[in-house]
Amino acid sequence: MVDHLAELEARLAGQEPQPDHWHASVTTTPADLAPFTTEDLDEARSRLVRLGRIWADRLGALSDAQLDRSPGPGWSFRLLAAHVAGSLDYYAGAIGRLGAAANPEDQV
Repeated sequence: MVDHLAELEARLAGQEPQPDHWHASVTTTPADLAPFTTEDLDEARSRLVRLGRIWADRLGALSDAQLDRSPGPGWSFRLLAAHVAGSLDYYAGAIGRLGAAANPEDQV
């Protein structure tokens, strides 16, 4: 979500988007498998809600013409937003249920 939002903002500003050098779902790092506590989940939810609000505010401020005829190369902003929305279920399914921790009450 952050990478696509950065692309949208750069293109609106007439700038070249910064390459993200991210390997997407091709690579799983140890950080992807790190323990995740209840407090971590609470913080992640808070951040994702705020990030979702930024997306909604930005897209809501664009006209239909801006959504469909976005500046620079790449998908229209409408298609970019649809891609982000469609990716959420994919990533949630790819992660699946998190494994058991030493103290199951501390891990979600």
